[in-house]
Amino acid sequence: MVESSALPEGTVRFPADFIRGFIVRAFRALGVPEDHARVTAEVLVSADLRGVRSHGVGRLVMFVDTIARGAIDKDSRYPFRQGSPTTCVLDAERGLGPVASNLAMERAMEMAGEYGTGFVAVRNSSHLGYPGYWAKKAADRGFIGICMTNGGRFVTPTFGMEPHLGTNPLSVGIPGGPGGQPFLLDFATAMVARGKIETMLREGKSIPKGWVTEAYGPLKLDERGILPFDVPMLPLGGESPETGGHKGFALSLMVELLSSILSGQRPPEEEIEAVKAGQPTFPSAGHLMGALRIEGFREPALAFAHMAEITGRIRGARKAPGRSRIYTPGEIEAEIEAENLRLGIPVTPALLNQLRRLNDRLSLGIEV
Repeated sequence: MVESSALPEGTVRFPADFIRGFIVRAFRALGVPEDHARVTAEVLVSADLRGVRSHGVGRLVMFVDTIARGAIDKDSRYPFRQGSPTTCVLDAERGLGPVASNLAMERAMEMAGEYGTGFVAVRNSSHLGYPGYWAKKAADRGFIGICMTNGGRFVTPTFGMEPHLGTNPLSVGIPGGPGGQPFLLDFATAMVARGKIETMLREGKSIPKGWVTEAYGPLKLDERGILPFDVPMLPLGGESPETGGHKGFALSLMVELLSSILSGQRPPEEEIEAVKAGQPTFPSAGHLMGALRIEGFREPALAFAHMAEITGRIRGARKAPGRSRIYTPGEIEAEIEAENLRLGIPVTPALLNQLRRLNDRLSLGIEV
């Protein structure tokens, strides 16, 4: 979901190509293959362009640190194991999440193109970026795209005090939306994505009530700019069934199961304990990528006309006081993307300092 808070004073903007080139240079300095560096850079830049700053270039330091200490295998082979004509498992072998996800969604679309549906479960992966990128990738090709992922232990179950679930985001992309933009659902099943808390703390902003269990003390980032693992984040709906917290917990558990049991991804307890002890960690995320061919259900033109009818009715509904427009999922991000392509990607002062330090550390020789 797009960042809604105002950009802090001192924010500067850079062309998307400049940020993309910086990311590629950083990965190449670590020995990441050129094509893998470009795929990962494209995912991070896409997040920034669409206003999802928590998953953009601000994640670069995390990737660099993880690769540098050997926790991500930059030379993974990403092997597939076909289970049926429409399903298979990809073992990322501790490789880059965006690379594994790109291969998985490409295979899902290939199977859907031939058989109508395609699903790929991914195991032993690192952070994949933001799920909306992969669902939109399928929607831009005319498929209905599905992406979900687990990873980590950050969110409490309803009535729980300990984190036992990831923020477990999911995304669905459906082509043929208003103005040619796809319907693009993309959200964490926690009250908020973990990266958004990190972004707000990095920018010196207060965390809204209801994002973290009230019994937990003041929040702060560690020396790497990462939120500690023991912060008990809340599921969608918050702490109580009265506010729908049990529904968010159920959604999160659904994503956890589908991202784990189909691929055989094991829980990341060992990774979390290693982080607490300051030891090297290894990727432990599971993903599920899916593609559906609309022609397998009905004529696409009829489906898109039906979609326009539904979205038109909703957008034409009576507006709340002070509101002039109803947005369907993905519309705000599309508008922000157009603006950021025109003005440049915003880089906050804290993030700019991180990039400068990274520039020096990797001897990139880029003027930032």
